[in-house]
Amino acid sequence: GLGQFPPTPEQAAVIAAPIGPTLVVAGAGAGKTETMAARVVWMVANGLVEPEAVLGLTFTRKAAQQLTSRIRQRLARLAGSDLLRKVDPSGELRSKIVSGEPEISTYHAYAGRLLSEHGLLLPIEPSSTLLSETELWQLAHRVVSTWDGDLDTDRSPASLTEAVLALSGQLAEHLVEPEQLREAHTDLDKLVHNLPAGPGQRGGPGKVLLDILDAQHSRVALLPLVEGLAQTLRKEGALDFGSQMSLAARLAAEHPEVGEAERGRFRVVLLDEYQDTGHSQRVLLSSLFGGGR
Repeated sequence: GLGQFPPTPEQAAVIAAPIGPTLVVAGAGAGKTETMAARVVWMVANGLVEPEAVLGLTFTRKAAQQLTSRIRQRLARLAGSDLLRKVDPSGELRSKIVSGEPEISTYHAYAGRLLSEHGLLLPIEPSSTLLSETELWQLAHRVVSTWDGDLDTDRSPASLTEAVLALSGQLAEHLVEPEQLREAHTDLDKLVHNLPAGPGQRGGPGKVLLDILDAQHSRVALLPLVEGLAQTLRKEGALDFGSQMSLAARLAAEHPEVGEAERGRFRVVLLDEYQDTGHSQRVLLSSLFGGGR
């Protein structure tokens, strides 16, 4: 009754599911962000959770911003609705909605917050700099903008910066060195072009295989920038996101009091795109919120 299109039966089942671990499998364009926002509003409206006891984590800053703005809009609409006036005549719930806000951030920014709050529990070099998401983006943008080598791309510096950060994070997460990615691409290229044709196949490799090679070629083209970013981070004594995430995972796994503090703070945790998390992210989240499993 908040002026939204009614949810589909599947979305409604997610929105009003009982509190407890729930896996939602949905493809692109299925309305995940809207459903997550509606889930938060439903729980708040039913008095199951206060807004500031909700934690939402996603991969990109853009997705975090979208989820934040959706939840804000829906909660503001709920606060001013006739529906709330009926169920909350004293105005107590309304004041909680108006004054509280969920913590929505990226997985990396969340790991950074944990390290800044509890980092003294770990043997981190005192001279190490923990970069915020914005600071890392600015540093990477500087590397991209001042690059004087050849780059086989027509992307804008902002788009390149996002791509370099994403690839850098993936390599660190899977403990793969840039040189290994180069070798894997060379091997794949040889394989695709030298394998004998399949039954009834004419004219060399098919479009699907060539598209995979293209995507891999675009990644390899970014490697000089990835290496340039790593050198700049080392020179400035800053920890990149891969290091921050593995340190945060260690912090959560070795110090149960960190998990106790986070569980005391958050009653509901929404994990977007969980299938894309890597090993250290899963260790971090299961240590904090899953009994270490």
